[in-house]
Amino acid sequence: MLLLEIGEVLGRIDLKRELIKELERQSGNLQRLMNTPNIDEAKLATLLNKQKELIDSLHSIKGQPGSHLKTHELLVAVKQRSVIPGGLCDFDIPSLHFWLKQPSSVRHEYLAHWIEPFDTIRAANELILNLIRNSVTPLRVTAENGFLQQSIDPGAPFQLLRVAVNDDSDYYPEISAGKHRFSIRFMQMDTLTGHPVQKTEDISFQLYTCRL
Repeated sequence: MLLLEIGEVLGRIDLKRELIKELERQSGNLQRLMNTPNIDEAKLATLLNKQKELIDSLHSIKGQPGSHLKTHELLVAVKQRSVIPGGLCDFDIPSLHFWLKQPSSVRHEYLAHWIEPFDTIRAANELILNLIRNSVTPLRVTAENGFLQQSIDPGAPFQLLRVAVNDDSDYYPEISAGKHRFSIRFMQMDTLTGHPVQKTEDISFQLYTCRL
C-alpha cells in the first residue's frame, strides 16, 4: 500500500521539475563558495559533480514518476479493491494472496523492480534535504511554559525548522509557521483520552533554523 501511495503522490505534482530547480539553486549557491578561504575544494567539487549528475538523471526520466505502477495488473487490482472494506480478502483478490505466499526472495525481487524507477528521485531528495538540514549549527533555546515564538526575516526566510529533544521525553513539539513568525508548543498526551495538553514548565531544546 505504501508503494501505491508513493506512486499517487508523485503522480499529482511535478516533482521532477521542482527537484531540478532546487538542485540548480543549491548548486549556484555552493559554486560561489569555491574560492572561499578554508573551504575543502575537493569535497565541494565532489558535491557539485553529484548535483550535476542528479540533474542530468532527472532530465533523462521519461514521463511521470510512478507511471509504471499504473500498468501492473496486480497493483491496479490492489488499488481498486483497497478502498472497499474487506476488499483485499483472498476470495476477492486471490492473485495478491498467491503473491504473498511466494518466498521472500521472490517478493523482494518484485519490490526492487517496482521501486527502482524511484531511485533517482530518492537520491535527489535525500541530497537536497541533507544539505538543508546540515546548513546550520543548532541553537540551545528555552520554551518558557512550553511555548516559544520567534520572528522570521521576510528577506531571508527559513526553508526548514528542526526541533531536537531527548528520545525519552514525555512531550512532543507542535510547530506552526507563517511569513513573519513561527511558534513551537510542547505538548503532552493524555494516555487515556488521547487529548494533548501544553506543558507548563520551561523546556530547553535544540533548534535548527535551516536555510541554504
